[in-house]
Amino acid sequence: MSKNRERAVLEFTEMMEILLNSGLSIKDALEVLTVTGQEASRGNRGASLGKQLLEYIHKGASFAQAVNQLEEYFPPIYRGMIRVGNAAGSVERIFPRLRVYLSDQKKLREKVSAALVYPVLVLAVAFLGTLGLIFFVMPKMEQIFAGFGGDAGNTVRGNIRIIETGLIIPSFLLTLILCILIVIRKNKGGSSEINKLIDLHLLSMPLIGPYISSWETFNFSFAMEVLTGGGIAVENALGEAANLVSNSAYRLSLLKVRERVLNGGSLAAAFLKETALPSNLGHWVAVGEKAGKTDLVFSRIRSWFQEELEQRTSKFLLLLEPVLIIIIGLVILGLVVGIILPLFSIYGTIL
Repeated sequence: MSKNRERAVLEFTEMMEILLNSGLSIKDALEVLTVTGQEASRGNRGASLGKQLLEYIHKGASFAQAVNQLEEYFPPIYRGMIRVGNAAGSVERIFPRLRVYLSDQKKLREKVSAALVYPVLVLAVAFLGTLGLIFFVMPKMEQIFAGFGGDAGNTVRGNIRIIETGLIIPSFLLTLILCILIVIRKNKGGSSEINKLIDLHLLSMPLIGPYISSWETFNFSFAMEVLTGGGIAVENALGEAANLVSNSAYRLSLLKVRERVLNGGSLAAAFLKETALPSNLGHWVAVGEKAGKTDLVFSRIRSWFQEELEQRTSKFLLLLEPVLIIIIGLVILGLVVGIILPLFSIYGTIL
């Protein structure tokens, strides 16, 4: 989802929260948004979104059905929360929580984006410089040194070929990985078995896996916080929350947890049996069960994993810059050892 659409959804959510708190119905709030958008001298993204939803409602759709029609704007967890709130007759209680969720997401994304500007620029310059070395500089240098005889000339030419190979292979692998990731993302709705296998491997990967797990747990705990806070039974909330998780392996584990709970098992024990789920999740739920406040513990879980996400992001960004410096330093070292030092031997031979 683009940044403009994210801002539109956040603006819409904030305005709906204010209007619903004043006692207006969903339809009346949407009509007020539409009028506000028409009177505004500049485009109001939230009001424009409200106008589109109101048009669907005038055609006979419910609010949840109207939101589902605009899936390019509203993420799955947003649509799911509205659907559940609409079924329970308490949509107005969903908007404050959605506003907090969207605001937290926006802050996290902005933090990551701001921190990634420098590393991305360095990577882009390094990549373009590598392409220039491979296709322009190295062929010219090989032609220049082709006329030199002796061991030094042969050494330089051999080193140039080695450096070319050393630059081409990583560039090819990086391009291949990017293409694979693009294909996986575009075919996310394909074979469920392939998706499960891919998602399971993603969860088990170092660095990436823990981050994905924390992100999915953050979304899941937010959904459970809203659902159980709205009076929905835990076993029913588990089914709804599982459908809002994007990683299919994680979702499957949550559905297994729900099945065990329906069969009379302990909620905490069911969580702890699933290795795809963080062990901290089961420990927190165990505390909630013993305290008799399972519905409240999901709020703590959400806060805990939100902080963990921020910490993981900060650590990753702190490690990224020195890693980039080391990689660029190794490339420069290879050029010095492979080309510049043998040049002195050639210079000595000429003299």
